[in-house]
Amino acid sequence: MAEAVFHNPVGKPRRRFKVFNIVVYGIVTLAAIVYIAPFAWMLTKSLQNQFEAGSTNLTPAKIQWQNYTDVMNGSTEVGVERKFGNFLINTLKIEALTIILQTTICVLAAYAFARMHFPGRDMLFAMLLMTLFVPSIILIVPNLIIVTQISRAFESIHPSLKWMNNWPSLVIPFLSNTFSIFLLRQFFMQIPDELWDAARIDGAGHLRFLWQIVVPISRASIATTILFTFIAVWSAFEWPLLVLQNNPEWTPISVALAQFRSDGGERTHLLMAAAVVALVPIMILYFFTQRQFTQGISTTGLKG
Repeated sequence: MAEAVFHNPVGKPRRRFKVFNIVVYGIVTLAAIVYIAPFAWMLTKSLQNQFEAGSTNLTPAKIQWQNYTDVMNGSTEVGVERKFGNFLINTLKIEALTIILQTTICVLAAYAFARMHFPGRDMLFAMLLMTLFVPSIILIVPNLIIVTQISRAFESIHPSLKWMNNWPSLVIPFLSNTFSIFLLRQFFMQIPDELWDAARIDGAGHLRFLWQIVVPISRASIATTILFTFIAVWSAFEWPLLVLQNNPEWTPISVALAQFRSDGGERTHLLMAAAVVALVPIMILYFFTQRQFTQGISTTGLKG
């Protein structure tokens, strides 16, 4: 009997798969370099002196940590009158107000759309989703007119109640976020009805069920919405520029960066140092919340 000859049909596909992996890894690496290059350039320029920052040198001859001190505390010797440390604190205050109030409102609204039954619920939610397709730039002028009129009405009662050139104009118009409500609603709808039945047997109402059961098991989704809100508020530029009139008490760091850039002068090293200061909090926040972020996105289905 002739001896059977076995061929290895797996060998060739394995080689093809290996080549495919090499190509994919090469493309991903190239894309990573393209995305990281501007940040690396910004960091190196922030550590150079004024002459080196204006040249093509990529590495500093001597690391200039003083650039960050001048930017944070201000230094009239190098022409930095703005203290970016104050602007950083202003932005953190706006972040705290927006995140606390917006998260509370979005959690309540998402729970109502997901777990409560009332006339017109689905139609109201559909109308809410329609706002996601409206470009935000279109809403700037109507929002500005509304906020200006409200500010005049409150200012007529007492000057301290005005909205324009004050924190209410930066926080109150954005207390409701459609995407956050949608994301939380989709997660709340996945919570088993048996938990609600058990809570009702124990005498719990909707509010107690929400804060004692729903919120604790939804921490990943809530953390995701908080991260999105933090990034949106931190990078906001057009709206603060419109509603603030050179008010140093509430000027965010994004507006301060633009004003520092328009002041003129060849101070690329200080501008890059200020940009790094504005970038670091976002990087730190994502570093500590990336697990909750990915978990919140992956566990939020599209039910309903």
